[in-house]
Amino acid sequence: MKLKIVTLGIAVASVLSMPTMAAMGGSAPQELPVLDRGISSTQILANGHPKRFQINIDQPTTLRVTSEQFPGVSGSGVRIMATLYDDSGRRVAEASSPRGHFQLSRQLQPGAYEVEVSGWSYTQNADNLSNRYQLHVAY
Repeated sequence: MKLKIVTLGIAVASVLSMPTMAAMGGSAPQELPVLDRGISSTQILANGHPKRFQINIDQPTTLRVTSEQFPGVSGSGVRIMATLYDDSGRRVAEASSPRGHFQLSRQLQPGAYEVEVSGWSYTQNADNLSNRYQLHVAY
């Protein structure tokens, strides 16, 4: 009887631990959100935690990515940066601003690229609108 209880306990623990391991990277990596032409959904700067997005370029073009805050919101005290990586992980462009918005522009060949956005707000208030931004993408 004791053996059955221990076996059942191990089975339950292993079933419950699988989703936890997957959430921590124990399985295949998560796909990045894709940035298409236009305006992204609203993002929140997570101080010290960059966000990555995928951009798929199908012909030679100039990629332009800019960040924008809501109208009437001051970018004062908000540092935001963007880094563009090619499919081999090599950094190919960077842009940053100490005033809440950046402008990244780069001539690109077809391929899969990643844009990493990071930054912080000196106000340290997660409810503050200055922590929110949208990405404008053109290519």
